[in-house]
Amino acid sequence: MRTPAVKSVLFVGGKRTEALEAARNAGLQVIYAGPTSDMSRQHHELVDAAFLFPEFSPELAFRVAVGLRELLPFDLAYTAGDAYLQTAAQINDELGLKSNSLRAVSAVNDKALMREVLREMPVGQVASAEIRTRSDLERFATSNGFPLILKPSRGSASKDIHIVSGPAELREISAGLETAGDDAPKDTAPWVVEEFLAGREFSVETHSAAGVHQILAVTEKFTNEHRVEIGHVVPARITAAEHTQLTDETTSVLTALGVEEGPAHTELILTARGPRLVETHTRPGGDAIVELIKIATGYDIHEMTFSWLSGKPPVVAHDPQAGGAAIWFLTAGRGRVTAAGGEAEARASEGVRFASLSAAAGDVVAEVRSSDDRHGEALAVGDDADSALRNAREAIGRLVVEVEPLGHD
Repeated sequence: MRTPAVKSVLFVGGKRTEALEAARNAGLQVIYAGPTSDMSRQHHELVDAAFLFPEFSPELAFRVAVGLRELLPFDLAYTAGDAYLQTAAQINDELGLKSNSLRAVSAVNDKALMREVLREMPVGQVASAEIRTRSDLERFATSNGFPLILKPSRGSASKDIHIVSGPAELREISAGLETAGDDAPKDTAPWVVEEFLAGREFSVETHSAAGVHQILAVTEKFTNEHRVEIGHVVPARITAAEHTQLTDETTSVLTALGVEEGPAHTELILTARGPRLVETHTRPGGDAIVELIKIATGYDIHEMTFSWLSGKPPVVAHDPQAGGAAIWFLTAGRGRVTAAGGEAEARASEGVRFASLSAAAGDVVAEVRSSDDRHGEALAVGDDADSALRNAREAIGRLVVEVEPLGHD
């Protein structure tokens, strides 16, 4: 059991309320600080105190939290999303609150630093380099060849990931490197380049307690040509040997990075050389992976997290609700939406738990180069992973988004 136990937690930002509810159910005092626009009726029902701001940045979040603790003490700053992970770690470090170390969280959030920390560690190695200039990129390509992967060091949601297939594409992409990296913190490399990893993609979902990493599930992932995720299924359709490879590598990575407690979502590619890390996160997986795991394995990641933090014994899995659970995303072409619908038909499909559209007639939609560019989703269950995946994809097939090219295309 955790010592010291957490009695009061400060949530930093976040539109979703599942973690708030889990903290409340664990008997914790719940304090919330975030943007006014994120506060819903559910938030109000679950928190003991809320501090809301029209504009809420990581810098403001840090100042608010440090000042707030003098008035309303809390034992831990926590967030379940990418936007404030680094900020929550900085708050805990500044106030001396027990949590994952600032170094560990920094290495997770900065992909260039992550590769540097893992270099020479007992994990599968991936050729990589920090990129600040065109010369850096050209030097890596000369040494490692094509194709290669270029991505923001502090990126998220699969944004701005480039698969560079040859010299011509390298010249085109590198021309905008300096300006495209302007949003990166000045003490970090704005970009990281890595060798191209060929193979099937997975994520391993874990919960850590006192440095012991418990495997909750292996998720099978599906991506488009830009490495944007378009589907997930739990459990992954893999052999026992592949499961051991993926989970052993995840445990090694989390230990090497110094992750001590809480949820983690670790993305890997199973290459011909074995599993290789893409990235990891000290938060639950997005894209409804938390729900997929709950349905297919019985593990509730939020419940486990706050039970541990509150000093209670580890939570065991509940009975699974189905043999498999999957989510699939709708990806339409680039242009103006002329028609959208089919939600009722998708929701009526076999095994569907929910289905929705995020595009409407008149919207201008982009090519799917990040998670934000997807246009709909359907989550479905089945007797096994194959049937769950089939049900989710059939539901997506009933959603309609018709697109016409823009006039200047």
